[in-house]
Amino acid sequence: MVDQLVPHAGATPAFRLKPFKRGLSYSSKSVMLLTAPLSLARILSCFILLALLSGCASISIALDPLKLPPKSELSPVVLSISSNSGEIYGVSTVVVRRLPGAGATDSHEEQFELRRTARAISRDTSLFVAALPPGRYEFLNLEDYASRKMLSLQGMSELIGKFSVKAGKPVDLGRLILTPINSNVVVARSERVVTNIALLRNASPEHAQLFDKVADPGWEAPRSPRDRVEEYAMHRPIGALCPTEMADGRVVAASRLGTVLVRNTSGRWQLLRSAGIESLRCVTPVNLPDAELLVVGELGTLLRKPPGEQKLLPVATGDLPPGNLVRIIGNVDAGWYVAVQNNTEITLYHSAVLESGKWKALRKDDIAYSIWSGANGFWIWETANGLAYTTATGPIHFLDFASGQWTDRDTPNKDRLIDINIDPAGSISTLTSPGGGMKGVFAGVHVSADQAQSWQPMNVPITVKLSPIQQSYDGTMYMAGGFATVSCRSVGTKARAGPR
Repeated sequence: MVDQLVPHAGATPAFRLKPFKRGLSYSSKSVMLLTAPLSLARILSCFILLALLSGCASISIALDPLKLPPKSELSPVVLSISSNSGEIYGVSTVVVRRLPGAGATDSHEEQFELRRTARAISRDTSLFVAALPPGRYEFLNLEDYASRKMLSLQGMSELIGKFSVKAGKPVDLGRLILTPINSNVVVARSERVVTNIALLRNASPEHAQLFDKVADPGWEAPRSPRDRVEEYAMHRPIGALCPTEMADGRVVAASRLGTVLVRNTSGRWQLLRSAGIESLRCVTPVNLPDAELLVVGELGTLLRKPPGEQKLLPVATGDLPPGNLVRIIGNVDAGWYVAVQNNTEITLYHSAVLESGKWKALRKDDIAYSIWSGANGFWIWETANGLAYTTATGPIHFLDFASGQWTDRDTPNKDRLIDINIDPAGSISTLTSPGGGMKGVFAGVHVSADQAQSWQPMNVPITVKLSPIQQSYDGTMYMAGGFATVSCRSVGTKARAGPR
């Protein structure tokens, strides 16, 4: 019943699905060719060409299976994709092509666009739940709306494989992995995640009921023996977030595919892995009998590293709502505080115990994009007496663990925050904007050594300021600006700057 599928509004297959030879490319690149002035004859020829092409292929938006009529011949299909890339943050759409046979014909190629479901609780993992008519399918392309990039999969169809959909039978395709390899970007099947039922129950419980019974894996053949993409990606996770120096001099940072990066005091790196492949957000050193590190990440991931062991184990999150866990701070006496992002809303939760905690929402902030001011950031960090957090709009909120009292303090001149750094000694460095999205030349640089009670403006020898000051243990200050980085040596209450 293809007539139940809604045609893609305004989409022209000849341009939307133009294949790219390799890598992630701008999906609008081919469309830009039409922005130059055209003669009437060329315009008419374009319309004729598009009409001919549209007769050979059509793109339809796959419906939500929850909205199908009772006796529909369409079947629910679920797929997830994990991106090991710093160029995109998840995939917005997937286009598949129904192959000739089983209702499809050579004269009319059918293509279906699957749109992302439940974006709110993950950063790099995308979930797709859609209804497709019976038939054999192959993948054509992936697209990320945020970065305006599209990846053609036509050269990878043999590696990924084809799948089949049968009338009235749910299909669970498991997980695909996207990762750069040399100058290319490759997509292939995951061996670790072959079903999406756990993800569905977490991210979209209403869709999970469609797959409660045993779902058909859908794939026409097992994962190819040549497919080592997931293994390659796990040895080369992209990114290092929330770098933190431990008391013994080791440096830890969160990365993708369930991995924590650890640099020892000799400068050698090693990987700590969990059983999952979720993207991790932050690592917190702790001193617990069963943990020296706590790690948080997307899809409600909370992990611990046991002392003396080189692995990450899951921590039961109790009744903590699902979402992107941004950071965890706390101790046995004060309890534990977790910042959880769900879409553009960030909620700070508290539980007296870590394992199987009973979490209470304390504060909520919205970080939605502002048309006037641009991106709205969120920062949270540990202080000597508790924690502090802020958004781009300020103020800075300080929590004292002992008293349980909150204190709000203004940003410099009550300006909007572009970025903020917390130095090893606890001083706060900010890069601020007077508003209207202005930064660079107009940005202000300030430092506070008394937890934002007062701010010292910094006169730096940079016209275009790109980052707040970063101060090392020895007092040297580093800052990026324009095309150069400078270092400043603190002298009393002033700073002296020079080329680095």
